[in-house]
Amino acid sequence: MIISRYLIKEVCYALVAVTVVLLLVFLSNQLVRFLSYAASGKIAANVLLQVMGFEISFLLALLLPLGLYLAIIATYGRLYADNELSVMQSSGFSTKRLVLLTMRCAVMVMIVVMVLTLWVNPSIAKVKENLVSQGVASGNVINNLMPGRFQLTNDENRVFYVESIARNHQQANNLFVAERKKSAIDNTLTSWTVLSAAKGYQMTDRATHDKFVVAVEGYRYEGTPGQNAYKIIQFSKYAVKLPEQTIEAVHQAQEVTPTSFLWHHYHENLKNAAELQWRLSMPLSVLLLALLAVPLSYVRPRQSRYAQFLPAILVYIVYVELLFTARDWIEQKTIPTYLGLWWVHGLLIVCIVALFLWQTGKLSYQRMSQ
Repeated sequence: MIISRYLIKEVCYALVAVTVVLLLVFLSNQLVRFLSYAASGKIAANVLLQVMGFEISFLLALLLPLGLYLAIIATYGRLYADNELSVMQSSGFSTKRLVLLTMRCAVMVMIVVMVLTLWVNPSIAKVKENLVSQGVASGNVINNLMPGRFQLTNDENRVFYVESIARNHQQANNLFVAERKKSAIDNTLTSWTVLSAAKGYQMTDRATHDKFVVAVEGYRYEGTPGQNAYKIIQFSKYAVKLPEQTIEAVHQAQEVTPTSFLWHHYHENLKNAAELQWRLSMPLSVLLLALLAVPLSYVRPRQSRYAQFLPAILVYIVYVELLFTARDWIEQKTIPTYLGLWWVHGLLIVCIVALFLWQTGKLSYQRMSQ
């Protein structure tokens, strides 16, 4: 009992440490990505921190299986290197008991990952999508522009450029707006309206609540490329109506769909089947990776405690890449849904059994040669 508590405590400490480090690394990468979205106007700056907070739940569902996998290898590898596990096993603490103890930790983590993947994350994804859409719709387009960079609006019909933005983020200097429109006579021809002004700011009409970018002291050019019929207008103030802002969803439709809906419409859509199998694969991967970590953590005497990390990480990368590939194959009808992602888990189970047989001496070159 004391040995069991000791091992569980060591694995839990390592799990927390590894998961926190991985979470910080992946959050920093996500922050860079969302900052680029904010700079291009896809995400309003005032909801950036909330969106980043929502990412923690999604990252935990992906990182907890990896965190437990690495934690078991690190903990058991250290105990093997210090001969602690060897002494325990010589005192009657068998490999079977070690596996059962490991499964106790894995089941607790699996429950957390299952709750996150099947119920929490789809709900959070929907809230996040609404938050991002509302933030973009209510945000100030001037506030979302990056000085010195041409930026395309979501409808891909307008290009904005500003040389600089005032400190209050309400006014832009040296504003350039290019808008394209289909010709009323020939839909194949596209006319362009180009606006250049010394200053610009955004305003909202109180009656209609429509949003406008107001250009101050500039010129407006209108015409079709390749033709000489151009209109040039000088103005003191000119308002350009902004379209209704729509954000390209960060998540696919299936990722915001409740798990119950995917279950009842499993055979109606291949993407539904792929998404549901992916959600079920995350908790299952916790158990399989924990089992795999037990034989991989074995370290021979006088061998470095970190010797097994490289092959363990390579095995994990291959496993995850196969899961992603199998998910794409389901959507592309390359493999049937009943095969789906399960063949990848089957391959991992074969590897686990082979490693256990190898470690216990039941599978070796001598036996295979016989």
